Amino acid sequence: MDIAVLFSNLVGLFLLIGVGFFAVRMNVLPIQAAKPMSALLMKITVPATVVSSMLRPFDPAFLRLGLSILAVGTVLFALFAALSLGLAPLCRVPRGRRGMWCCCATFCNNSFMGFPVALAVLGEEGLALTVILAIPFNLMAYSIGARMVCMDADGAGAAPAASWKRALFSTINLATLVGTVLYITQLPVPEAVQTPLRHLSNVTTPLSMIITGMNLSQGSLADVVRDRDAFTASAMRLLLFPLIAWGVMRCIPGLDGLVMGAALLNMSMPAPAAATLMGEEYGGNVQIGSRIIFLSSLLCVATIPLISLLL
Repeated sequence: MDIAVLFSNLVGLFLLIGVGFFAVRMNVLPIQAAKPMSALLMKITVPATVVSSMLRPFDPAFLRLGLSILAVGTVLFALFAALSLGLAPLCRVPRGRRGMWCCCATFCNNSFMGFPVALAVLGEEGLALTVILAIPFNLMAYSIGARMVCMDADGAGAAPAASWKRALFSTINLATLVGTVLYITQLPVPEAVQTPLRHLSNVTTPLSMIITGMNLSQGSLADVVRDRDAFTASAMRLLLFPLIAWGVMRCIPGLDGLVMGAALLNMSMPAPAAATLMGEEYGGNVQIGSRIIFLSSLLCVATIPLISLLL
C-alpha cells in the first residue's frame, strides 16, 4: 500500500473532523444539531452507501472474500471481548466503570469512521467488505457489548436484557441484506434509483467526519488527561487489539490481502459512539464512555497511520 496516498486520504478525513469541531466552537452549528444529523447518517446515508457498494457485477471470488471477513470479524470481536474482560482487573479498572471500559476497548467505530476510511483507502471493494464486517459488529456490539455496559448498572444481577431484535434488524443490517440479495441475484436497479443512492452515499463520508468533530467539541481535554482508565482503554482499542488482530490474521493461511486490510483498518478505529447510547439505555457509566470515545477519536489521528504500516 502506498503510505503517501494513505496518509493523504487520512489527513483529508481528519480535516473534515476539524470542520465539525470549529463549526460548533464558532457557533456556526449548535451541538444539538449532531443528534438529528446522526439519525440522518445512520438511518439514511449509511444504508444508501451499503446498498450502493453492493451494486456490482457478480464475482464468486468476492463472495469468498465476504465470507472470509465475516469469519475474521466474528473471531476477532469475540477474542477482544474475552481479552478486555480479563485485562480490566489487571488494569485496575474499578467496578462501576469496568463494563463500559470493556465495551469501548472491544468494539470499534465501524460505521461512523470505518466506512469512510475504508472507502478512502481501499476503494469500493474495501468498503463492500467493511459493510459485511458490520454484520458481526452489530450482532455482538448490541448483545455482548450491551451486557458489558449492564455490568456498571446498579443491581447488576437484574440488568436488562440486550435486545436481539435491535441487533438483528438494525437499518444497516437490513440494507446489507438488500444489497446482498441484489448482488447475488443481479436484479437490475433502474438508474433513477441508483442516482439518488450514489448522491446519498457521497454524503456519508463528510457527514460522518463532521458529526465526529461536533461531538469532540464538547469534550474537556483537562478531564480526560486526568482519567487513567480513558488512556488504558484507548491504548487497548487503538494499539494492542489492532496488533493482536494483525498477528491473528497473519497466522491464517491464504487470507486475501484486501480482507486483511479492511479488517485491520476497522479494528484500528476508535471506540464506538454507540457505547454511550447503550450506556444511557442500560444504565451504564456514560461519563467514562464519553471520555474514552473523545480520547480515542483524538489519538487515532496518529495511531491509524501507524497501524496501516503493517499492511
